[in-house]
Amino acid sequence: MDWNTRGPAQLEYEYNPRVTVPDFADYFARLSALAEETRTRLPQRFEDVRYGTGELQTLDIFPADRADAPVHVFFHGGYWRSQDKRDYAFVARDLVPRGITVVVANYDLCPAVTVPAINAQCVDCIVFLRENIGRYGISSGPLTVSGHSAGGQIVARLLTHDWGGSHPVSAALAISGVFDVTPIVHTSLNDVLGLDEASARACSPLYERPPATSIPLRLAVGGAESEAFHRQSADYAALAGVQAPIVAPAGRNHFDVLEALFLADSEAFDTVAGVCQVAP
Repeated sequence: MDWNTRGPAQLEYEYNPRVTVPDFADYFARLSALAEETRTRLPQRFEDVRYGTGELQTLDIFPADRADAPVHVFFHGGYWRSQDKRDYAFVARDLVPRGITVVVANYDLCPAVTVPAINAQCVDCIVFLRENIGRYGISSGPLTVSGHSAGGQIVARLLTHDWGGSHPVSAALAISGVFDVTPIVHTSLNDVLGLDEASARACSPLYERPPATSIPLRLAVGGAESEAFHRQSADYAALAGVQAPIVAPAGRNHFDVLEALFLADSEAFDTVAGVCQVAP
């Protein structure tokens, strides 16, 4: 990715959504309200289920009412330094009634831990789910994953992790993913992350071996997001050999693209439903 020709101000604009979307707090409030509505709609749930020893290594599980339900795991964004699973419960709202068990994961945040440590914690998450089949409404059905922003990087690294056997992930969706982390080193975002060029490259999926093409992978990015986020997804699609087009809901920014994908009455819900292997 040719980002070296851009100065610090341009990189900040392209990679920091809080700059490109000045009213970002309004979107956070709206998503939080949707999450509260979801908890009202889905009272049957398991909250703060611990999957590791890290302070924030917990899950919220929204079980579907069927024994063989597919399981979908969502990893939130926040540039590995912020956000909480509680505000993303809305991703379960319209999937659970369609027979999908939804898991919304937390992980420890920078600077308390490093980005590679977060990636390792998310591996722990998948291992926990596979080891606890039959509890919390977790079935042995297909396990799929999605992630937004930093969560997109997490998804990509899960796909190339060496699981020492069969891959546990059946399909994946990476939304507004950061697949080349190296430009972040030159933004204010790195004040908390503490990356250098070498460590940023080491945790960049764009510089890893491509994921297995046998695992269906979809990519999405808001139509109104910065050029950098579109370029990140395009470059990763080329590396991964993704045949499906990148889903880019028109007019959606870095924050409300999640509404376009996860709410059943929105324009791109079919993408998520397809990844979860259910009919919309």
